[in-house]
Amino acid sequence: MSSIGRLVRKNHSAVFWCTMQYPKAKREAVYTLYALFKHFDDLSSSSLSEKEKGEIFNAWQQEIINIYDKKVPATDIGRRIYKHCMRFKLERKYFENILSGFALDCPKPMYCPNLRDFTKYCRGVSEIPCYLILKIIAEFDEETSEKLSKNIGFAVEMTQILKNVKEDMIGGHVYIPWEYLENAEIEKGLAPYDILTHKNLYKVRTKMADAAREAYEEAYKILKENHNKNSKPIVYMLNLYHTYFEMMDKRGWEIISPKPELGLKDRLRLVFKVMFLRKSL
Repeated sequence: MSSIGRLVRKNHSAVFWCTMQYPKAKREAVYTLYALFKHFDDLSSSSLSEKEKGEIFNAWQQEIINIYDKKVPATDIGRRIYKHCMRFKLERKYFENILSGFALDCPKPMYCPNLRDFTKYCRGVSEIPCYLILKIIAEFDEETSEKLSKNIGFAVEMTQILKNVKEDMIGGHVYIPWEYLENAEIEKGLAPYDILTHKNLYKVRTKMADAAREAYEEAYKILKENHNKNSKPIVYMLNLYHTYFEMMDKRGWEIISPKPELGLKDRLRLVFKVMFLRKSL
């Protein structure tokens, strides 16, 4: 097993097991992308200084240039992207969009973006990663891949924001779009902790939940019509975050703590549900 395979197995074992039936080339490509996305996610939440984070992001901009200009990549992940991912003809623009999305939250933490920047952020950190994985493994047509990744990416990212709202705001990250806060009469310029404890925050969370619910419904509709055996990792990820979403929805959006967690048995149940899935959801 490769070092990146071990990383995936350690940090997201369900993705590892759901991809076991794939040819080695597809597994290695998916594992490499997972390592890249995790690297950026860890970087944005790390304790490094803004200067250090900025330098790393600048280096990655050059790394993407190296990969597509057929120069020697400087990083281990970059070399693996060149080796494992380029055979699937993943366009340069997608990696540049991923960098642009993560750059909205790094080196400086995101604080109340406008809807335009929030859409760009969701696309870069969630929708495009989903699209690239679908491109490698699922063999859907282009239109289906685009629609599915847009809805899954948006639903998952909204669920992440709703799920981690407390720890994110304590860490200075406010991912909620300003327009949502304004509609809930939460005044502009408040410190993250003051937004977290505001009496109207539940209104914002309810509005975000409504948008996420629509995306989940559309994603499941598309999958029901197009699901095949190769889309199992994506189905698992959708089911996992939808379970988190339903847990929060059931208890009410005024409750932010503790964040929902799934035990080993629950995760295994989701894995088995996907592993033995055949023609329909």
